[in-house]
Amino acid sequence: MTSKAAKVGELFAKTIASTKCFDHNLKKLKVVCCDSGRLVTEFQVGPEHLNQRGTLHGGFIAHLVDAISTYALTANEGVETRGVSIDLSISYMNAAREGDNVEVEAITRKLGKKVAFLEVEVRNKDKNQLLATGRHTKYVGI
Repeated sequence: MTSKAAKVGELFAKTIASTKCFDHNLKKLKVVCCDSGRLVTEFQVGPEHLNQRGTLHGGFIAHLVDAISTYALTANEGVETRGVSIDLSISYMNAAREGDNVEVEAITRKLGKKVAFLEVEVRNKDKNQLLATGRHTKYVGI
């Protein structure tokens, strides 16, 4: 881990543990790895993450894509902003159920002077199965 990435990983863990805002839904996430432009987290699906059908809620997956990619962005050297979302898209492929272990990996694909492009994979670690992919475009010229 670069020193900036290490600080971002620590900041993510502290912020999620203490926040009272919407991100409190991420409190079960643990940082696995944080390096330049990349953040990997994992969690076990609990009842608070489920939809009425008993599977991982699509809105929660969208929240994961948004939040984890934003922290991956800030793990890039020289980036001092969380940016502003321009576009967020998710493709859902498989379902996860309560008790499943899920890994979320966000990577900065391109970092320009004004716009950043990030990609996220949400995977079921137990089944080695891709649950969803996400793309997040952020304006960083602020």
